[in-house]
Amino acid sequence: MSEALSFAVLATIFFGAFFDALIFTCLFVFGEVVFLLAGGLAFTSGSVLPIVAAYSGAYLADQTSYCIGQLLQSRVRPILLASARRRKMTRRAKTLLSRRAIPMIALSRFMGPVAWITPPLAGTLSIRYRLFAIGSLIGVLLGVGQFLVLGWLSAYGAQIGGFSPETFISEHFWLIFITAQAMFLFGIGLWHLITIAKRRGARLSRV
Repeated sequence: MSEALSFAVLATIFFGAFFDALIFTCLFVFGEVVFLLAGGLAFTSGSVLPIVAAYSGAYLADQTSYCIGQLLQSRVRPILLASARRRKMTRRAKTLLSRRAIPMIALSRFMGPVAWITPPLAGTLSIRYRLFAIGSLIGVLLGVGQFLVLGWLSAYGAQIGGFSPETFISEHFWLIFITAQAMFLFGIGLWHLITIAKRRGARLSRV
């Protein structure tokens, strides 16, 4: 295995993709940069291992989140059914997932935060696992695939332009990964502070 495709790099891609989609940790992991790097590494190394690692991590995360939703049914259901509004939304979500499970689960991968809650919600609402697994597979293939292709094309374009993407990615993989994650966490923290400030301002204006 080349230095650029060390076990640590492949493990980072796998767990980055896993924690990006896993309920709870998805709020703190910026998976897109992992997929882009995986696509770039696939081009520069000529190996499919980065792609396999990215797909495996993302798909396994969906299945794990589904299982978590099932295991926490007794705790989550009272929350979902606590008010008439929530009961209505829960019934609507269950109807959509029951009638169009595969396309709805697949499309959720392209709907931002909806992708984070769909797998555990499907487990909580007891959507048949076979349907969920197929929908998740399609969603992961297309949703993750778009970033893998973009990373591959970016590396290809850089090489055509006379730039050496292989050297850049192999030498700066960790810098790119850590910087992107740090910026993502900073953005979340800033958004959280702004939200708190707005809530406090709204409370003071009522006084």
